[in-house]
Amino acid sequence: MTPPADIAIVPIAQDDAAALSALCRAIYPQFYTHLWDDAGAWYTEATYGATTLASQLADPNSRFWYLEVEGQRVGYLKLNLARDLDGEPGGLEIERIYLLREFTGQGLGARLMDFALDIARQLHRRYAWLHVMDSSEESIAFYTRLGFTIVGETILPFDHMLPHYRRMWQMRKPLDD
Repeated sequence: MTPPADIAIVPIAQDDAAALSALCRAIYPQFYTHLWDDAGAWYTEATYGATTLASQLADPNSRFWYLEVEGQRVGYLKLNLARDLDGEPGGLEIERIYLLREFTGQGLGARLMDFALDIARQLHRRYAWLHVMDSSEESIAFYTRLGFTIVGETILPFDHMLPHYRRMWQMRKPLDD
């Protein structure tokens, strides 16, 4: 499917936590309620509440951007600009790349990934990395096509998460200068 013509990646202002929270709360249930014994209620509140997001927006190491299509906010990206993987210096973490379901499959995720990797290169990071659910075969394939490889794993400690969904792969992509 061809991406829409009017696409913008817009920095999220520090005082925009409430609007970001609303977008997060719209996106998350479209994909992840099956992971939880409470349909994700605890995680959504803990992670996507306006207070939590305001704190993250104030963090000088974190940056957020909206993805807008024809002026509508349809997704967002969160980067941790200097977060290393397993103590290896030079990393940039792509922590979140989320789109509303109706905007997936249009090349918009790839557009956000290219943007994230450009930021990493501008900051002279040696590699970019991310976590992905081990059960998310489509996401793993997407990241693999972009040059990421699985280099480790993490087990999530969340009580409400169903045990068979707790493993996440760590994926890494080296960057050329």
